[in-house]
Amino acid sequence: MRRRPPPKMIDTYSCFLSIGGMTIAFHCADASVTWEWDAPTSRFVVPPGPADVEISITTARPPSSNGELLFDSGAVWRLFRDGDGFRIDCHAPMFGDEPYRVVRFNDSFTRGELFLAPAAAAMHVNPFEYPLDEVLIANLLGRGRGVELHSCGIIDKQGRGRLFVGMSGAGKTTTARLWGDEAAGIVSDDRVIVREEDGAFWMYGTPWHGEAELSLATRIPLADVYLLVQAPTNEIRSLPRPVAVASLFGCTFPLFYDETALSFTLEILERLATILPVRELRFTREREAVDLVLREAV
Repeated sequence: MRRRPPPKMIDTYSCFLSIGGMTIAFHCADASVTWEWDAPTSRFVVPPGPADVEISITTARPPSSNGELLFDSGAVWRLFRDGDGFRIDCHAPMFGDEPYRVVRFNDSFTRGELFLAPAAAAMHVNPFEYPLDEVLIANLLGRGRGVELHSCGIIDKQGRGRLFVGMSGAGKTTTARLWGDEAAGIVSDDRVIVREEDGAFWMYGTPWHGEAELSLATRIPLADVYLLVQAPTNEIRSLPRPVAVASLFGCTFPLFYDETALSFTLEILERLATILPVRELRFTREREAVDLVLREAV
């Protein structure tokens, strides 16, 4: 494989990303280790500074472990208890049966040591590529920071955040396209992080987009939340709070192996449904649905 030159946006020895208001720092003493960020993720590269998570990268065969298996994706990653912390093993068919990336984290997922197999380093594999990026963010959020939702985050012309929540096929990307010129920006058309700060809720863009490939590295105060339901007519329906919370939970990325994280996720969704209107948007996939939301604006 042709060697890639070091990308301009990354320092050979360290680089920083900020996702969901959480800064992740990567440090590597091996100048031969280079990789590239894809277009969405490169928007989240930030200048060096204080970090919430510090990860050191070592080019070496990942160490073995006899830790307790907590979760097996059945394909590309496994999570283990590793002493007082955790271990994530990443697999890919091209690298055989052994993991090509292993990360040992402390109990809070704020310090990690990433072992990148020499074969993966030679191919300039991005150490933070899927699944590590999403697994790390999910565990950080579950430790009292926030929640990630299958959703489309619209910034209206007044600078307010409007969140449209739904699983695959619900119409998130369609919603992003319907807003057109009525949207000042779209933080993501597939996955949005929501955090509570000083009694208010904010939505954050993520690098993980949908079919429209829309994402922004920004945060916006959240005004309201809509659960998407495709229907023959456009209608906004109020929901009992328990129904709203249950519907939102069904669109999260729950850590079923972590009771504390599950409890926190339910708590933050309960607060979200208490502080902000969470309603059902039944829509026809036509522009009239946007007009309806604007008329009902809070």
